[in-house]
Parts: sequence; C-alpha cells; structure tokens
Amino acid sequence: MGNNGYFEKHYGQLVGYKVTQVALDDSDPNEEEWCGLVLTKGGVKKIAWILRDPEGNGSGFLDIVDV
Repeated sequence: MGNNGYFEKHYGQLVGYKVTQVALDDSDPNEEEWCGLVLTKGGVKKIAWILRDPEGNGSGFLDIVDV
C-alpha cells in the first residue's frame, strides 16, 4: 500500500526544528491526557501531538499543528 509521499511530506515539516518542551493537554476530564512535543525553529513553534494514527486507532502518528 503506497502513501504517495504523504508521510515524507507530513514529517518533513519537522526538519530543522528543535524539541524544546513537552506539551500536555488534560483539558477534558472525560478523556485521557494527550502528550505532544513543542518544536521551535527561529520564531516559529509547532506542536507534534502524539496519536495512534490519523484516525486514532493504529500505530504511531504525529498530528503537527502550528502554535
């Protein structure tokens, strides 16, 4: 099953960034705590939330968002 370069492009967003912090989201008391990595490059920050997969039901996946 090919991904047509999706994962290379998706994770390529992180090249050159440095992990500077751990992010925790425990805002929903009915859900488990979410963990992420805060990444910085220059004045730009991103968080890579650690999920199971894009749908939340398989092996590891990072949801990368701008801060």
